[in-house]
Amino acid sequence: MTSLAQYPGPVEAVAAVRELNFQYLEAVRANDVEWFRVQLGEDAVVIQGNGRRLRKAGFLAILKNEPRDYLALRVRDATFRVFGPIVQVDADAPWELEDGSTGISRYIDTWAWIDDRWQVISAQVTLLPGRS
Repeated sequence: MTSLAQYPGPVEAVAAVRELNFQYLEAVRANDVEWFRVQLGEDAVVIQGNGRRLRKAGFLAILKNEPRDYLALRVRDATFRVFGPIVQVDADAPWELEDGSTGISRYIDTWAWIDDRWQVISAQVTLLPGRS
């Protein structure tokens, strides 16, 4: 693990994670397994909107074997909080699938500065009620 003295300051951290958050949503939209293979930490935990808890390998398998066909997926109301070598992102992500279903997912992703780069160590998605 990287020395804590080497992690980016808050301004740099937010700028980097803001870009990674955009890439994250694009990777979800595109079912980009390779992006997640690189960006998820080895011990990452992903909790899906249905409550299913997955480790990295399980999440990658779902992206590969159970892809979703998005017409739209965007971010709104993103908040970035810096805790030294940790940045948390919480936001809403309105989405529409090709089958016409729509919804809004609220998510919180935790990024950690590990091995001189930002990696997702946990992600949790909550499906907001009242959507199809």
